[in-house]
Amino acid sequence: MKIGLLGLVWSDWTDVDYNRIRFAVELGFHGVGAHLTVPASTITDELAAHVKATYDAQKVPLLQLWGPYPCIISPDETIRRAGVEGARDLVRLAAKMGVPESGVRPTSLNPRGDWWPHADNYKPETEDRLVRSLIEILETAHDLGIDVVLETHVTTTLNTAETIRRVIERTGSNRLKVNLDPCNFVGDLQTACNPAPMIHHIFDVLSPFIATVHLKDYYTEDRFTVHITETVIGTGMMDFDTVLQRAQAAKPDGYVVIEHLPINLIALAKRNLTQKIKALGIPLG
Repeated sequence: MKIGLLGLVWSDWTDVDYNRIRFAVELGFHGVGAHLTVPASTITDELAAHVKATYDAQKVPLLQLWGPYPCIISPDETIRRAGVEGARDLVRLAAKMGVPESGVRPTSLNPRGDWWPHADNYKPETEDRLVRSLIEILETAHDLGIDVVLETHVTTTLNTAETIRRVIERTGSNRLKVNLDPCNFVGDLQTACNPAPMIHHIFDVLSPFIATVHLKDYYTEDRFTVHITETVIGTGMMDFDTVLQRAQAAKPDGYVVIEHLPINLIALAKRNLTQKIKALGIPLG
């Protein structure tokens, strides 16, 4: 098992330098992903080469690329196709930089954000548009030898293990994978209080398609409506014994990836996760 990190590089990449990547290396991370806050098409060859050289100098893999693009499930065909082209640009950038995986988020029909809920996200015709978009993105991925990796969440079209597997199988592509993130499947109090059945279920259904396993913790707020909030690994309610044991069984040489933390909390999460992995007797590194 190896430990990766997402969120350290989340910018237009002009701030990627020796010290930023060295921070992750000194904490013992085995790989670091990179997010863009600007379209992939705006990244010059010079900047891409600089970022790759910065990673290479630290001998740390650049795990995956992520970046923004318009909604790929939009009923407006102009918007949908623009989203597909933006995602294809990420695939092209990954290939240019020698990164094996390019991330795709399913987006949302909520105009306020890609991860915010909308009732139409769950309609069959929305899934159809998502499948069509993924097939088009995968055409470029197959040409360039890049895996496309899905990010999922209960607020999106990719809201259940069965839906995710169905979408993957509908594309007919062996290059479509999933970042399995148990925290993103916690959508109700029953699951939050007893996550082990959910964890076993998602691994049972999706293990053949796992690229990486994303790790976050959560807690429930004392409020009249349901509020489930992310927190630092090891300080919340997630059943990491079950997650890590299933991750090791599914992909012993794979990455578990810490994400969604400010820089000042990354070291604590890494320490807590490392202690848990060692306590379970899982080989690390």
